[in-house]
Amino acid sequence: MIRTIALKDLREFARDGRMLWAAALIVLLSVVAIASGFIRQAEINSERAAGQALDYKAWLQQGERHPHDAAEQGMHVFKPEPPLAVLDPGIEPFVGSTVWLQAHRQSELKFRPAQDATGLQRFGQLSPAWIVQVLVPLLIVVIGFNCISGERERGTLRQLASIGVPARKLLFGKALALGTCAFALVFPVWIVFALFAIGRLPAAERPDIIYRMIWLLAGYGLYLGFSIFLTIAVSALVRSSRAAVVLLLGFWVVATLIAPRTASELANVSYPTPSRLSFNTDLSHDMSEAAGKAWKSTFNVDARWDASLPLSKWGAALKLDDHTGYGVLDQTFGKLWDTFERQQRFQQWVGFIAPVITLRGYSMGLAGTDFAQHRDFSTAAELQRRKIQDIVSDDLVTHADPLGDAHFTYKAGAGLWARVPEFRYQLPTVGFAASRYWIDLVLLAIMFGAALASAVISVSRLRSRVV
Repeated sequence: MIRTIALKDLREFARDGRMLWAAALIVLLSVVAIASGFIRQAEINSERAAGQALDYKAWLQQGERHPHDAAEQGMHVFKPEPPLAVLDPGIEPFVGSTVWLQAHRQSELKFRPAQDATGLQRFGQLSPAWIVQVLVPLLIVVIGFNCISGERERGTLRQLASIGVPARKLLFGKALALGTCAFALVFPVWIVFALFAIGRLPAAERPDIIYRMIWLLAGYGLYLGFSIFLTIAVSALVRSSRAAVVLLLGFWVVATLIAPRTASELANVSYPTPSRLSFNTDLSHDMSEAAGKAWKSTFNVDARWDASLPLSKWGAALKLDDHTGYGVLDQTFGKLWDTFERQQRFQQWVGFIAPVITLRGYSMGLAGTDFAQHRDFSTAAELQRRKIQDIVSDDLVTHADPLGDAHFTYKAGAGLWARVPEFRYQLPTVGFAASRYWIDLVLLAIMFGAALASAVISVSRLRSRVV
C-alpha cells in the first residue's frame, strides 16, 4: 500500500512541470559546481605545491649568510585543500592559504579568496553542499506542500479513509514519494563525485574519504528526512494548500536565510572577537613583558638587547627570546581560536530552530574545511617556524657567539639550511572530525525524530477527523 501511494504521487509529480524543471535545474547546478570545483582544486593544489617547492628550494640555495638574517627572511608554507572541499568549501574562501614563517612572530594566513569576491558571496558559494542545504529543501516544499492538504481539498482523503487506508501508511507513502524525488537528485550525483574523487587519490588515502562520505550521507539524509516530514506535518495541520505553502516557505526563508546570519551575530555578541589592532597590541605587550622578565633573570639586563649585553651572548639571547615568546603565542592565539570554537558551538545549538546551521558545521567538519582543521594546519605551520628558529639559534650559539665582537661576521652555508626539513602537512583523518562532530549528527537525528513524530501525530489526527 505504501508503494502504491508513492507511485501514484510520483506519477503526479512527473506530470507536474514544477518537479521536472526544478529537478533539471538542481542537477545542472550540481554538475556545474562539481566540475568547476574539481578544476579549481586541481589548479589550487598544483600552484600551492609548486610554490612551496620553489620557496624551499630558494631556502636551500640562499648561499652563505648570517643565520639570523636567514631566519628573518624565513620561508612560506601553503595549506593543501582537502579532497572534499569540492563538495563543501566551508570556510576555505574566508581564511588564508599561505603563512610566512618569519623570525620572532607567529603570522596569520594570508590571501583569502573572499577578499576578491563580490557581495553576492555572503549568500553562499555555489557548491554541491550549498545546493542540498538550500535548494533541495525548497524543492521538497514546492512539490510537497499539498501532499495532504490537496487530498483533503479534492475529497480523496475521505475516500482513502473509507477504504481503510491506515494513517501511517498514507504518511510513509507520501514520504517515500518525496524522498525518492529528493534523494534521486542528490545521491547519484554525490556517488559519482565520490567515485571520481576516490579514484584520483593514492590507495592509502581512499578509505578515509570513503568513511567521510558515509558520515556525510548520513547527516544529509537526516536533514532531508527532516524537511520531508516537516512538509507533510504542516500540510496535514493546515486547512488549505495555500496556507501550507505560505507557512513552509516562511519557515524556509527564516531557517535557511535569516537564522544563520542571526546566529552568527548572536555568537559574536556572546563571545566577542577582539579587533586586529587590540589583538596585535596585546600580543606585542605580553611578549615584551615576558621577554623582559626572562632577560632580567638570565642576563641581568634591564631591557632587551641592552648595550651591556656582550655579542658573545647574542645567540643565546635570541634563543631565550624565542622560547619565551612561544608560551605567550600559544596562550594568545589559543585564546583567540578558543573564542572562534565557542562561537561555533553556540551556533550549533541554534540547530534546534534551524537544522541547516547544525548541518553546515557538520558538513564542513567531515569535508575537512572547518575551523578545527584550519587551526590544525596553523599549529603545524607554527611548529615548523619554531623548528627553524631553534636550528638557527643553536647554530649561532655554537659558531657565532664564540666570535665575540665578530658575531655578525659569521656566515653559515648550505649545510645549515639543509638541516631545516621541508614542511609536509598531513591532513587529519576522519577520526579527527568524527570526534568533534558526532554531537551534530545526534542533533540532526533528534530534529529528524521530532519532524517524524509531528507528521505521525498530524496525519493520524487529520484522518480521525475525516472518519
